[in-house]
Amino acid sequence: MIIETEMTIETLKDLVGAGTKHFKKVEVTEYGGIHYFNFDEVIFEECILSLDFTGSSFRHAKFIHSNIKASMFDEANLSHSEFIDNSIDACTFKNAQIDGIVFLKNTQYSSENTIEDLKEMVGK
Repeated sequence: MIIETEMTIETLKDLVGAGTKHFKKVEVTEYGGIHYFNFDEVIFEECILSLDFTGSSFRHAKFIHSNIKASMFDEANLSHSEFIDNSIDACTFKNAQIDGIVFLKNTQYSSENTIEDLKEMVGK
């Protein structure tokens, strides 16, 4: 587990590629894209990241108590992932796969979003 640090996009990719599966209180300090990358089973807990994850896979991944504002999950595989108590202002989920997703207590501009809101953002 990586705890309480800041990192670049490249460092995040390297750590996940090397098998790191749990990030707690980590901040990715730059904005950019990590397209079509495998984040399956990775846990982001109390993290701060604003990234373009278009086409990436997050099967069985978890976002818990994180600030993921302005992140893009368009066309991402979010099957069986968990999004619990996150700040999701300006996030996009267009055409994401959300089969079996757990989506609870996530807020966008101070309003709680439900699974129905997510389905609307996905375009289903």
